[in-house]
Amino acid sequence: MTATHGLRSINCTQCGAGLSVLGGGRVQSHVCGYCGAILDSQDNYKVLDSIGKRDHPASPITIGMTFKYQGVDFTVIGTLGIIERYAGRTWRWVEHQVFSPTHGYLWLNVENGHVTFTRKVRDFNMGHWLSPATVERSETPPRRQYGGANYKYYETSVTQIEFMEGEFNWVPKLGEKKHVVSLLGPDAMLSLVRSSREREVEITRLLDRAAVAREMGFDPGALGRAERHPLEPYTPMAEEGLLRRVLAGTALAALVLGLVFMTMAGRTVLETPRMTLSQLPESFQFEVTNPSQLTRVRLESNLQNAWGVFAVEVLGPDGAPVVAAQRAISFYSGRDSDGSWTEGSRNAAFRFRPETAGPHRLRLERAEGGNAAESFTLGVRVSEGKPTAFWLFVLTGIAGLGWLLVAGREAMHDKRRFAGSDWTDED
Repeated sequence: MTATHGLRSINCTQCGAGLSVLGGGRVQSHVCGYCGAILDSQDNYKVLDSIGKRDHPASPITIGMTFKYQGVDFTVIGTLGIIERYAGRTWRWVEHQVFSPTHGYLWLNVENGHVTFTRKVRDFNMGHWLSPATVERSETPPRRQYGGANYKYYETSVTQIEFMEGEFNWVPKLGEKKHVVSLLGPDAMLSLVRSSREREVEITRLLDRAAVAREMGFDPGALGRAERHPLEPYTPMAEEGLLRRVLAGTALAALVLGLVFMTMAGRTVLETPRMTLSQLPESFQFEVTNPSQLTRVRLESNLQNAWGVFAVEVLGPDGAPVVAAQRAISFYSGRDSDGSWTEGSRNAAFRFRPETAGPHRLRLERAEGGNAAESFTLGVRVSEGKPTAFWLFVLTGIAGLGWLLVAGREAMHDKRRFAGSDWTDED
């Protein structure tokens, strides 16, 4: 006889214990939780094998519990204890087979304090299958696409069954191995699984552990301490998208205004004729009408393959010094095997803020140093009302840094998601 629809319970054909029947007509095996007998659900529950009495893995989820996922009711029908060993380390977790009359057989998993939900996918392009050998030959982390999302290689593992109880839609074996290549996507893990029987592709998503515990009726603390999980979603700040746009817009606007201000020369209040070195020192008078903004002094020369140092002093209406400065001018040019080149500048400038409006006097003289020829000529241009771009560039930097910090939160989260990956970049 085969499993009968509507059958609610059976007695183990090895030990006689009562076992609930929850999994529908496609169940292939039933493992007795009392004696470990593996029963053939399709052939009068005859004994196929026995794993003996084994310790149950730690999980607050038990056979018979129900829960709802995306509006679909599922019942827990089986439990597997899974182990992975690598490089002297051991990892254990629990996989519960769940059943829905409308959606079939899926998995609810408990690992490191988290609960995940796994289903098989049938529409993955198997021509893009990724094997552990392919991963080993890859120079960069392999990537695959599924469902419009990009998945990046995360880890390769070999898992084994060390415990089983309940109903399954295949006949599991103790010690049965699976080779799994996992790739991490934006909100799911794509797993390419190869067993001794077949190749399958699975998609795994992280569930809200508190919501699962509440619905299934156990204390979330029974899941243990929740370690960091690569599928944990990014939690944005309040109005993070708006904040990003505001910071980016502020940085861009300040930069543009700063560049515009840099090109604004202001009103010229003094432009001297060109002078030779023999004509220095010299003084000139100019009128300041706008002391609320900067005044700019610019030295302009015809220097060629030489340098010179010049001192400038500006006196206010009362004859007191307002500003004194020295500026070096040097300019060299030539040609070599790489072509023409230039170095330095023929001009120099500085800015100051006048204390009051009125007539000002500028004194210009040659300071010590330099090798400029007597044919060298120098002129002075003074402009007032020169807007400063300094604070606009400061605002650009602050807003730009703020944008980087906000945008960097998500980038750092993504980096932490891959912190547990076994991929290593070789030198």
